[in-house]
Amino acid sequence: LAKAVNCVEGPTAEPCGTCPSCLEIVDGSSIDVIEMDAATHTKVEEIRELQELLRYHPTRDRFRVIIVDEVHMLSRSSFNALLKTIEEPPPYILWIFATTERLKVPATILSRCQQLEFRPVSADLIRGLLSEIAAKEGFALAPSAAAAIAGAAEGSVRDALSLLDQLRAFAADDIDDESVAAVLGVPAMEVTAQLVGNLAEGRIADGLGLLRDQLAKGQDASVLYREVGRVLRATFYLAVAPELGPVLSDPHRNLLDPIARAQGADPLGRMLGVWLEQEPLVRDAGNRELALEVAALRLARWPSVRAVEEWLSSSGGVVPTGGRGSTPSEAPQDGGAEARGSEARDEAEASTAPAQPENDRRKLLEEAGDDPGVMLATRILGGDVVAVRPDGGNTD
Repeated sequence: LAKAVNCVEGPTAEPCGTCPSCLEIVDGSSIDVIEMDAATHTKVEEIRELQELLRYHPTRDRFRVIIVDEVHMLSRSSFNALLKTIEEPPPYILWIFATTERLKVPATILSRCQQLEFRPVSADLIRGLLSEIAAKEGFALAPSAAAAIAGAAEGSVRDALSLLDQLRAFAADDIDDESVAAVLGVPAMEVTAQLVGNLAEGRIADGLGLLRDQLAKGQDASVLYREVGRVLRATFYLAVAPELGPVLSDPHRNLLDPIARAQGADPLGRMLGVWLEQEPLVRDAGNRELALEVAALRLARWPSVRAVEEWLSSSGGVVPTGGRGSTPSEAPQDGGAEARGSEARDEAEASTAPAQPENDRRKLLEEAGDDPGVMLATRILGGDVVAVRPDGGNTD
């Protein structure tokens, strides 16, 4: 922006890049473009010194451009000192405030600025840029490795280029998935996909064995948790709409496709929710390795959950109408006219008596809690009976 307003051909959206002003701005030697790091210059005295400089016109260029990086780090007194200059700036002064936490900037400053929001660059664009750089510089970069770097950069081109430099120093002219995993400190996609497959199919011993192996190799529990979540998310999108999900290389897609086909969209979505619920457990635990193992065990219960759901749906649910601890088939069948008359009187009284939904619900909960089917479900799923529908439908 400083080049755009000070170029000899400007103000222009495309500065020439060859004039003295453009060259000095790029080199950082222009005396009319001042950059200040607010994280280390937070005192009000430093802001006042800067304001003294603003009294003088630019030495050569059209504008004196002041770039304040991480402006939210300024103290309130510093913001107050800036306010007058921002309200009535000299015509030759251009302020540029950069921040990653806009909400920390006072409203009095924000209301006097034109706000431009920068967004993360898509992983697809970063991957294409990395491949172009590899072709231009003459080194091998596997497509899956480029995709892994783009994902780790989380929308930052600068971070992606820094990672690429580290990988070139580590792997020279042949960057593959193994070198990316080693530098980034993440497990290879083959390992994470196998772990997700084991847990999704309820193979607890295989899943825990693979998890323990990765932890023994020095993998961080938080990184493992994040990578499992990333693979679950990618697999879910493969089952729902591959075009909407994260960009995957062909080898990675081939690893996740069988899991997506075997599980389906709805189960994968629910597993993703179960895994997301474990984040506070892993993040705040004193023993993160143990917390990660507990999270894996909870995810591995999914096949049991499906089995119980299928059993409940096929059996028509548990309808607690036959007395405490009995199902409808176990309800008393004798009693003759006296019992039927008693039931008729009870129904008549219920139709005229005031409703007692809370008492009815408590009674149904007690009956359902003793039902063998519900006891089986709670043993497998854990937790308590939370709702019972008295309309003959399934028991939740």
